[in-house]
Amino acid sequence: MSNFQAIALDMDGTLLTRDHKISSATRAALDQARTRGIKVLLVTGRHFMTARPFHHELALDTPIICSNGAYLYDPEQDRILDGDPLAIAPLDQLLGQIEAQAMGALFHLSESIGFLGCEEHVTRIRHWSARQPEHLKVSLLPADNPASWLAQPIWKLELFNQDPARLHTFMSEVVDAMPFTRDWAAPYAVELVQPGCSKGNRLAQWAESEGIAMENVVAFGDNNNDLSMFEQVGLAVAMGNAASQIQAAADRVTADHNEDGIALALQRWVLS
Repeated sequence: MSNFQAIALDMDGTLLTRDHKISSATRAALDQARTRGIKVLLVTGRHFMTARPFHHELALDTPIICSNGAYLYDPEQDRILDGDPLAIAPLDQLLGQIEAQAMGALFHLSESIGFLGCEEHVTRIRHWSARQPEHLKVSLLPADNPASWLAQPIWKLELFNQDPARLHTFMSEVVDAMPFTRDWAAPYAVELVQPGCSKGNRLAQWAESEGIAMENVVAFGDNNNDLSMFEQVGLAVAMGNAASQIQAAADRVTADHNEDGIALALQRWVLS
């Protein structure tokens, strides 16, 4: 029997299948872990509004680490418990450049998601949100006055462009000199948070508050923003669909997220 006390789960490409579902085998394995007293929590790049329905589906009693570790959200109290928003001065400068160069952007606000362009991505969120119960729907704010968003915390900024070369140029010419931590989610998408914010650091903060040593935490992930967890936990498990450099950074590699990779790994390395 392992000594693991917590399981940290990335969502997209990890917990969720390609059609954004949680498989019955994964759900059963997580339920089994919880009956043994192991805490399960979501650690995601998502805004809490797009993570919360899956938290409810699993009936978890833990907070959610959201926006690449920018904040810790408590679904039971429906509030952000702790976090570090982006610094306003460089964000104000960046907003002007985003508008001038017609980049797509999602702004993770405390009670909504603001958007500039990226209509295809926003349309997918709208369609998904429409299928959720009223209390779990996503609030989306079009950019009628994006400068007004700077009056409230902005936890994460996602930048998009369908031309990866344009996005890379924008990053090198505009963003790289700014004090943000960046994670490339895809060639056409990059995510910015405040320095010091990461999934791993926020997970360590939560674990300490629970009296759990990080060596007793197992983390599952598939992308660059999961590496900070892999560096700090006792068991880092990469999904079979993860890129080679992510798999190389893990302690173990399990099956694809569409092939019950989490369930197989838990049965083999945590629950046996």
